[in-house]
Amino acid sequence: MPKITSLAIAAFLVTAVPAWAQSEAEGLAQVKAFALEHNISLVANTERLRDAVEDYSGIIQAHSGDYTTAWAADGAKLARTVAAIRTRWLAASNEYETIEGIVAGIPSLVKYDLILDAGNPGSEEEDVAPYDLTLPDGTVLRRPGSLFHTITEPLFWGGDKAHVRAEVDLDGDGTQEPGEILFDANLALGGAEGLVTWSKALEVDLRAWQANRDDAFTAVVTMTPTVGDYFGEWKESVFIGGGSAAFVAQSRLFDVIGIMSGCERMYRAAVAPVVAAGDPALDASITKGFEELLVLVRETRAREEAGERISAEEADALGGEAQDIAERIVAQVLQAAARNKVEIRG
Repeated sequence: MPKITSLAIAAFLVTAVPAWAQSEAEGLAQVKAFALEHNISLVANTERLRDAVEDYSGIIQAHSGDYTTAWAADGAKLARTVAAIRTRWLAASNEYETIEGIVAGIPSLVKYDLILDAGNPGSEEEDVAPYDLTLPDGTVLRRPGSLFHTITEPLFWGGDKAHVRAEVDLDGDGTQEPGEILFDANLALGGAEGLVTWSKALEVDLRAWQANRDDAFTAVVTMTPTVGDYFGEWKESVFIGGGSAAFVAQSRLFDVIGIMSGCERMYRAAVAPVVAAGDPALDASITKGFEELLVLVRETRAREEAGERISAEEADALGGEAQDIAERIVAQVLQAAARNKVEIRG
């Protein structure tokens, strides 16, 4: 499966250091504005993804739904369209990862994280994505799992073997490699439309969200310690030699940078003004913890991107180190929450 790298994608999550708010109210407003800005881009990118999937489906339908015939007649066009779908999927997914550390930590918004990015299928017992997906042919998928990582990513990159419709030489090098496939257009259309629908629904609820102290503290406490789980997903992905069908489009570490940066943003903009007012030393310690955590993730990602092969054992160790830092941060934030009579919501 070809590794997808791009300077544009690499720069996506590298944002200029913001002028942090001087007051809690300013910080909460900053966080909401940041989340809305990226959610608007998320909607736009899911719409572009849907357009590309419609183009793909149109080519297949022009050949009566016969994928082999479509490839023989319009292979070059299909190859370009699959490339466009993958590029647009990455753009949409990256926009969501930028705000996942905020959205997934807010009780009134967390369902969108399950639906879009992190939810399990209904066959699992916990964290099930709470929606059904209706496909263009009328098929209803009950509790199918997250739209990005359970449905569309495995579909578009060939990890969903049940919906591979033809194995082809997408890049035209004379060899059919893993991931060079044509996928089921019906499921692709349903998944793409689902991403548009639920991204728009998230925007509506983000606009209605009354940003408040309890939510800000809760988001930091809830999302920061998930870093260990993300390292576990990275270890199970193709980037470390695992066989997971998810997290193949790009390294999971790229996502971790976005998620943990969102946690840091929530802390420094909306929580730090509260903590620093009563205990500047505690605020400084928490801030340093976030800096250490992000340095660890970014340095590990830089090693990976430079071509260094990281073993599963080292991935475990790095994940443990990241988790230790995260848990230290959370313990300190909880200490500040207790002092300020903040309710951590679950």
